[in-house]
Amino acid sequence: MRRRKPSFVKRNMISIIILIVAVLISLVGCSIMSGQGKNSKADEPKKGITAKDVVEAPVKAVPKPKAPVVNKPITTPEQGHDYSVLIDKGRFTLYVMDGGKEINHFGVALGLNPGQKHKAGDMTTPTGDFTVEEIDDASYWKHDFGDGKGEIEGAYGPYFISLITGWDGIGIHGTHDPASIGHRVSEGCVRLNNKDLLVVKQFVKPGTKVRIQE
Repeated sequence: MRRRKPSFVKRNMISIIILIVAVLISLVGCSIMSGQGKNSKADEPKKGITAKDVVEAPVKAVPKPKAPVVNKPITTPEQGHDYSVLIDKGRFTLYVMDGGKEINHFGVALGLNPGQKHKAGDMTTPTGDFTVEEIDDASYWKHDFGDGKGEIEGAYGPYFISLITGWDGIGIHGTHDPASIGHRVSEGCVRLNNKDLLVVKQFVKPGTKVRIQE
């Protein structure tokens, strides 16, 4: 009996299986690559901010800080308050105090020479704790400063607040020379601008405490 030849399919079965497997692998690979392409596009980073974008971006206004609250200086005394005066020679400043609290301050001129007073005529302003002796009308007083200009009217301003310091003639008064405030120019007294003296006068009376410190 003659033997029949195997059919084409049988003879190439292995090749066909390999081809089918290869096609399947190819299809699966394309599908994966397609999915990765979509994800890659979806995950593409956004456009970065350039220097131009920063320059052109609107800038929000920063609110200005509020100005500090400054207590208004007190210029009129009140009944029942314990007022005193502090003069700081280092700062050329007279402070009006109310029970230890500053309520006003003014620039002053002081004795020509620094330091403590040791003798009459040494041109220094004494330091220490003193009291007001009396308040005199000095509007008509004259004084010769020995500078060759003779007697000067209004040299002491409207008032002279005499102090008990152990030295004659030491007090707080006005001046005919506003430019002298803030300097060492007097013979030992404390000078104020006349308008400032008028304010200080309201807070002092005989017996008011006055401290002068370096």
